[in-house]
Amino acid sequence: MADTPPNPQRLTELRAKIDAIDESMHGLLMQRAGVIDELIRIKGADRARGAAFRPGREAQMMQVLAERHRGSVPLSMIVHVWREIISTFTFMQAPYRVHLAKGDAPGTMRDMVRYQFGFTVEIVAHEDAPSAMAAAGGEANALAVVPLDGAGIWWNGLEAGKGLSVMARLPIAEVPFATVDAFVLAPPLSDPVPFDLRLYTGIVDRPGALEGWRGGHVIAPGGGDDRTLIAIPSGGSAPSGLLDIRAAGGYFAPATSTDTKR
Repeated sequence: MADTPPNPQRLTELRAKIDAIDESMHGLLMQRAGVIDELIRIKGADRARGAAFRPGREAQMMQVLAERHRGSVPLSMIVHVWREIISTFTFMQAPYRVHLAKGDAPGTMRDMVRYQFGFTVEIVAHEDAPSAMAAAGGEANALAVVPLDGAGIWWNGLEAGKGLSVMARLPIAEVPFATVDAFVLAPPLSDPVPFDLRLYTGIVDRPGALEGWRGGHVIAPGGGDDRTLIAIPSGGSAPSGLLDIRAAGGYFAPATSTDTKR
């Protein structure tokens, strides 16, 4: 049997539906921009350090998207579209830049940062974590993105409330490209953030002191004067073998349709 030729009338109808949906989406985005404009007029563009960023609200929005998502469109595309929207409208309220430490995989790092922050926000590449962090620390509302590996022991100088601290861990959702473990650093945030996992650094007082610890997990071990980076979930506790413990921020679990955490 020969293939049935497409129905021209039906094709026209479907294309008209797509055009109508596109027009509605554009209209809603312009309507959202109008609400942001009104917010700016009412409260002014808050230029206080860290005031532009709401990692808790962003994480909540991403998880809601993941839980209600249906159909054949990959969740990664939906998250990317929303990340572009969130980052752009945040930029409208308080312009900011992202300082990126290239690490051992600069192309991958740039892909991840573009996925997270879109194309409105300026990205400034740096050769190493200290220069990216110093640049971000010298600007209001700037962020730094640093890889876990290949950038030195950048968490040595972190202390929440004093300079930069962690506000997110990348990637925030499954993505259709290679990734590396990376962290977003921000100046002190204006609102308390109930992270899924809280980060701390400390000095290990003796070899093997963290063996058997079940209150969280070690993200990066230290040694000597270098501090160990640990993550503690809600209900967890710090290990007794870690001295001079300092809060270093935290992050939310990746957006997923399951309860899987990392």
